[in-house]
Amino acid sequence: MKPIIISGKIGSGKSTVCKLFEKKSYKVINSDSIAKKLITQNPKIKKSLIENFNGLILENNTLSLNKLRSLLCSSRENKEIIDSIVHPVFYKELNGLVNNSTNHKTVIEIPLIETCSMLNMEYILVFVKTDREIREKRYLLREHSDKNIFDKLDKYQINTSHSIKISDYIINNDDNMDELVTNFNQLYKYLKNE
Repeated sequence: MKPIIISGKIGSGKSTVCKLFEKKSYKVINSDSIAKKLITQNPKIKKSLIENFNGLILENNTLSLNKLRSLLCSSRENKEIIDSIVHPVFYKELNGLVNNSTNHKTVIEIPLIETCSMLNMEYILVFVKTDREIREKRYLLREHSDKNIFDKLDKYQINTSHSIKISDYIINNDDNMDELVTNFNQLYKYLKNE
């Protein structure tokens, strides 16, 4: 079976959809966890990030993910620098994890739908569609962050209409959990027929 990519804009409910797949015995790979681990533990990535940002991402001589996120949100140029350092190693790692997996039912949570082209495999792309106001409310509750961070992160993600156009399946997540489970069950039925 082809791996299933779960993508969606910030606060759309990707992780919740992935948890529903876990209940169906799918192996779930969280790309954010992989990226954070690489950023904080890969010596080459750490060194390159620290050098590129003149140590501004250090806090008590340790790389600060919060400071890195602030720099990422401060300009598109910073985002491109970070992506150019992290993405090559990240996608090599992710491709290896999927290709070496013994579980043929794999789901990968990837927030940036536009980067899926860096995967060296065929996949089924599922986009979690959620209204912007709902996503913002969820993000602010979850991250205890401010609206400016949400706005900047949201702006960096590809627009919803393009995401819908390139996806194999759209799952709506504008309502409550019961409605999401109903929508998920329809998705699951569709995937079983693939």
